[in-house]
Amino acid sequence: MLDLFHASSRNCEGISRRSLLKIGGLGLGNLALPELLRLRAQDRAEGRTTSDTAVILLWLDGGPSQFETYDPKPDAPAEYRGPYQTIQTNVVGLNLCELLPMHAQIADKIAVVRSVAHRESGHGSAVKNLNTGYLHPPGTNEGTFLYPGTGAVVAKSREQERRGLPHYVCVPTAGIFKGDVGGGAYLGSAYDPFAANPADGAGALIPPAELSLSRLQNRRALLSSLDRMRRDTDASGMMEGMDAFTRQAFEMVTGRAAREALDLSREPTSVRQRYGFSSAVDRNAVWGQNCLLARRLVEAGVSFVGLGMGSWDDHGEALTQRLPQRAQVYDRTVTALIEDLYARGLDRKVLVLAWGEFGRTPRINRGGRDHWPSSMSVMLAGGGLRMGQAVGSTNARGERPQDRSLHPNDVLATVYRHLGIDHRHAFVNPQGRPIPLLPNGEPIAELVG
Repeated sequence: MLDLFHASSRNCEGISRRSLLKIGGLGLGNLALPELLRLRAQDRAEGRTTSDTAVILLWLDGGPSQFETYDPKPDAPAEYRGPYQTIQTNVVGLNLCELLPMHAQIADKIAVVRSVAHRESGHGSAVKNLNTGYLHPPGTNEGTFLYPGTGAVVAKSREQERRGLPHYVCVPTAGIFKGDVGGGAYLGSAYDPFAANPADGAGALIPPAELSLSRLQNRRALLSSLDRMRRDTDASGMMEGMDAFTRQAFEMVTGRAAREALDLSREPTSVRQRYGFSSAVDRNAVWGQNCLLARRLVEAGVSFVGLGMGSWDDHGEALTQRLPQRAQVYDRTVTALIEDLYARGLDRKVLVLAWGEFGRTPRINRGGRDHWPSSMSVMLAGGGLRMGQAVGSTNARGERPQDRSLHPNDVLATVYRHLGIDHRHAFVNPQGRPIPLLPNGEPIAELVG
C-alpha cells in the first residue's frame, strides 16, 4: 500500500500531520481514486466541464508594513515616512517602496489595494478573520479555527470536479504564527490541505507506507524503493488484472506524470535561478522554490495553493536589520512567479494574492512598527482582473483609509468570484445551521469591472 502525502499537515508548518491518500483505498477526501476517475470520465461523457481557475495565496505571516512595501508616504514626517525612499514604477502614479525595485518594473501586471482595514490586532485572531471571513469569539487568538479556511471552501465547492490532484495544497515553509491558514473546520478533515515540500523532491509524495519516518527523509532510498515496487508489480502481471481506471489511478501516483508534476529538477536551470535556488530567510523559508512548485501545482490542476512566507512581524530594529534582506528575497520571488504566469499564458487562470494579518503602525516605535489593522495593503496579480492600478488610498500619514474603505471580506469575495464560487452560498454545519461562505463583502468593482 502507498501513502500519498504521508504525514501531510493541516497547515504550512507540518503540524497535525496525517495520511490522506492511499492506493488500494486511494481516497481523495472520501472518494477512492479509481472511482474518482470513473466519475471524471462520466462527467466528460455527459458534457460537464470542470473549472479552470486557481489561486496562489502568498501568506505574509506576521503582517507586512504597508509603508515599506505597497503604500509609501514620502511626504509624511520622518517618524511616519520611515527609513526608506519611494520609487516610481512603470505605471504612472503607482509608486512603491524602494525595497521592491523588481515589483516596480512589472507594476502593470499587479494591482495594489491600499485601503483595506479591520479590527483584529492579535496575530491568531487576525489570521482566522482574513482566512475564513469570520470573526472568532474572544479568547480564541491562539485557538483552533471554527470556520473553514478559503482553500477548504474551494475544495468543498469543487468536490464534484474529479481531478488527479487535490484541490487544496499547502506548501510548507515558514510556519503561520499561532495558527494556520485554515483547514476544513466544521466541513471535516477531508477538506484540510494536502502538503507538498519541494525540498523533498517529487518522490516524497509517493512513498511506500511501510517505510519508516527516517527512511522517508532519504530521497534516494525512497525513489529506489518506489522503482523496485513498480518493477515487481509489473512483473507479477497485477497491472493486467486491473481495469482501465484502476490502472490509471496506479499510474497517477507511481507513474511519470504524477512524479513530474512535483519534480522541480525538470525545470530549466534558468527558471529555477530566476525564482531563486536558496532564498533562505527567517525560519529557513525557501520561498523561490516554493513559488515555483506552486506554479507547477496550479498548472497541473490544483485549485488553491497556500504558501507560508513568514517573519514579517517587524517590531523594533527588525525594520532596518532584517526587513531589507527579506524584502529582497520577496521582491525577486514574487516577481518571478508573476512574470512566469504571464509568460506561460496562465495570467487569466491563476490569481495571486499576497497579504498578511494586518498592516503596521504609522508612527515608528523603538525603531520598528507594531500591529495596525486600521490600514493595510494587499497585492493581487493575474486572475483576468484589471491590473496596473492602486485601489483606494490612506490618509497622509497612513493611519486609516481615506477613500474606498474596504474590508478583508471584499478581497475574499473577489477571490471567490475569480474561482466561480458564489460567496453568498451557504454550507450546513453539523448542527444543521446554514453558514454563508462569507457573512459580508462584495467583489472589488475596480478590479473586476
